Amino acid sequence: MTVTEQLPPDLAAGGGPLRTLLRLRPEVVVTAQGDDLELSHPWGRQRVHALGADTVDRLAELTRTEVDLDELPAGGRLLHLLRRFPYLVTTTLADPLGVPLATAVPIARSAGLPGLGRSADTAVLSRFAYLRRLPEEHAGACVLESPTAPFRLTLHRPAAGAFVAAVTASRSVDEAALLAGLAPAAGRSLAGLLAGAGFLDDTAQGEPPLWDFHDLLFHARSRPGRHDYPSGGVFAHPEVAQLPAIPGTGPREEGAGIDLPVPDWDEVLARDPALSEVLEGRRSVRTYAERPVTLDQLGELLYRVARVRRVIPGDPADPHGYDIVDRPYPAGGATGELEVYLSVVRCEGLVPGVYRYDAAAHRLRPRPFSGPGDETAFRELMTAAWRATGCSVDPQVLLTVTSRFGRLSWKYSQIAYALTLKHVGVVYQTLYLVATAMGLAPCGLGSGDTDAAARALGLDWTAESSVGEFLIGSRPSDVPRTAHGFADMVTEARG
Repeated sequence: MTVTEQLPPDLAAGGGPLRTLLRLRPEVVVTAQGDDLELSHPWGRQRVHALGADTVDRLAELTRTEVDLDELPAGGRLLHLLRRFPYLVTTTLADPLGVPLATAVPIARSAGLPGLGRSADTAVLSRFAYLRRLPEEHAGACVLESPTAPFRLTLHRPAAGAFVAAVTASRSVDEAALLAGLAPAAGRSLAGLLAGAGFLDDTAQGEPPLWDFHDLLFHARSRPGRHDYPSGGVFAHPEVAQLPAIPGTGPREEGAGIDLPVPDWDEVLARDPALSEVLEGRRSVRTYAERPVTLDQLGELLYRVARVRRVIPGDPADPHGYDIVDRPYPAGGATGELEVYLSVVRCEGLVPGVYRYDAAAHRLRPRPFSGPGDETAFRELMTAAWRATGCSVDPQVLLTVTSRFGRLSWKYSQIAYALTLKHVGVVYQTLYLVATAMGLAPCGLGSGDTDAAARALGLDWTAESSVGEFLIGSRPSDVPRTAHGFADMVTEARG
């Protein structure tokens, strides 16, 4: 059966224009107080005075049913009020019987009323737009979203999706309607809604040229302001068991592991430079001494940077309670999701291979290769690290920082991945400072091979995956460890 055969007569070729139906968002609560009312919604509350009882009643009715735009007087109070609060109004294109084709839902306060003007003769979809299906309870519908659009567009019928697919290349609206099996008038109405909602490439304004699709989407969705999804510590997955605060024995781990020496507090204080000397002397070092880094040095570095200092048990009676993990670096929610793995090529006192740092026991857990594929992945991982330095370093030890994502996403929505990347940045800085103070050669990497890391380390990349890479080696004697004064360009900049 073709798309056209599934359409009612009013949407197929030869039909008339679609109806435009307006309604308040489902979350809006209208509280009438005589001639006044209060609007409660996801962005706050508004009080509106002296509307008149009839307008108050009609607005309250819009929380339960739609109103046809053509039935609203152009200068009437109700339409004026809807235009005053457009971010609370959904706009639906529907056939004469009210069966919807597409609905524009505002997701940001910058949204206006879309689809009220005439569409252009040609259309092309924004390169930032994407289509996804809705959860099972909304089976049969999908949504069009874009980080540049202040709306989410629900496509209720296959023909709407077919029209969107037709305008992935620039073409006339009438041709796109024909390809989707829509009447020309219906296609123009849908194109107007797409344009008004911000999903078409506006050649006059242009699209942000310096953003990649995934970067702009990640930025827009991981911070409040350009979406209406619940964000922050909302505990959206109470039905899913929490991941343990301290991971247990992992795959390919056998035996007791390698206990690392615990640094002596007084010795560390006696030889550490001052903080300002370390901060000013911090740099990426991409050359190594002839003698490699030692096991004792790695142990001290890991202890000072990544160990678990304590676990504070959550209240078992609290459905939102979880175990707090205290580490040397700050972290949002203290979920302790980050782990550290070592890929060793040269280290005095340590056999080359892969190890997991057991941060609670301050111990290395060897992960022997289970076959040629694991060893190949290890080489790929080291090659990726070599390339990330501009092919300038033969790594001694690669630290791979991974995230057990579920420790964050069990509590946080929308911001979980952004939060784990913030934590990686904190770990990078802590590694730089401690390694510099210890006289080691630190170098943070900007990229790594996610797939090779998963295979080399024995991980399911969707549950725990690499999110940061950091090289550690022995520092050459001719590379200064610290600075003995501030370096700046203040005088030059002021001049």
